[in-house]
Amino acid sequence: AVGAISAVAAGLLNGSWNLPTKPDAPRLVNAALYWEWEQIWLVANVLIVIFNTFLVLGVVGAGTLGDVYRGASSGELGSICAFSLLWGFGGVGYGQAIKRVGMALGTSIVMAQIVCIGTVLPLAFSAADMTTQEIIGSVVGVLLACAGFAMSSRAGLLRDAGDEAGGRARGSRASTTTTAAMVDVEDPVKGASRSTFVESMAWCVAGGVLSSMLQFSFVFGGGLVDDAEERGVAKEASAMPVWMLCFIFNSFGHVFYASWLLKANDTWRKFRSTPARDWAHGGVMCALIAVAFTAHIHLYGLGAAKMGSSGAVFAWPLVMSSTVFTAQVWSLVLGEWTDASLEARVANWASLSLLVAAVAVVALTATL
Repeated sequence: AVGAISAVAAGLLNGSWNLPTKPDAPRLVNAALYWEWEQIWLVANVLIVIFNTFLVLGVVGAGTLGDVYRGASSGELGSICAFSLLWGFGGVGYGQAIKRVGMALGTSIVMAQIVCIGTVLPLAFSAADMTTQEIIGSVVGVLLACAGFAMSSRAGLLRDAGDEAGGRARGSRASTTTTAAMVDVEDPVKGASRSTFVESMAWCVAGGVLSSMLQFSFVFGGGLVDDAEERGVAKEASAMPVWMLCFIFNSFGHVFYASWLLKANDTWRKFRSTPARDWAHGGVMCALIAVAFTAHIHLYGLGAAKMGSSGAVFAWPLVMSSTVFTAQVWSLVLGEWTDASLEARVANWASLSLLVAAVAVVALTATL
């Protein structure tokens, strides 16, 4: 039960950490009042690496961490670093996918890939140690999650169609988040042209595949996890040596993307022109983003560890389904569905119900 609760909690945090980036967020937690998205993104990603580094060093210890890395093969370390680097650029691909095909359809396509790839990978390694009931439960949970993503896509398309018919333009930014992508989506550069269907789908595939690379780092970093346990690190924290590398190399893609947007949109100067009080508020909001994002990754690791040798098979779809569910709930709280048609709202509630069912099936399968 602790493992399932940890994974769901990770999803709740992952669906909430980007709230300060949303222009329609409550003023108390709104960093978008003072900074552009790319400014928030740059500061938050730097803080994420700093916070995670202090956390890992505090729990694992510099000496033990060094011993784990020295004991690992170059292949293991290289795999973790390479997959983590790709994970970071998956956020860029996801953002480009949403810009080209829209929030609703893009999120559905990308999230379906993330949850399927991230579940099938550890399943391929753990199937021999799993019962038929566990395999069936995990597959059914993934299918329910994908159905929930598809219904969410339909709801978004219906809502947007209603907006266009009514002549109303929704906000200039739209936000969503995933464990793997870690990106708040907007049309980043003014005047960007829409692409062909093939190019759009290529970005969707790139965003989904690359954003799944976090799970590859975790699975292929299993040797470091085992070594950390043998060196006395608690099982609940044994994935921290892997997360240390993941966070560092993941940040490259996000820092690169944010820096590119700062230059393309000429928003570097806003750092200098922002008053000190607004700087302080924006900085605190970025720190909250960093804490929540860091915590959700470690809660995922805790959940997977608590669920046993096949924990990653169950924890991943739990986190993904809970993430999208939470993001959908926030969209309701922020009034994004107030003027939507009845058909759109019914589809949205159906999406939420399917995601709850996915969480319930996977959680029950993992705890029986």
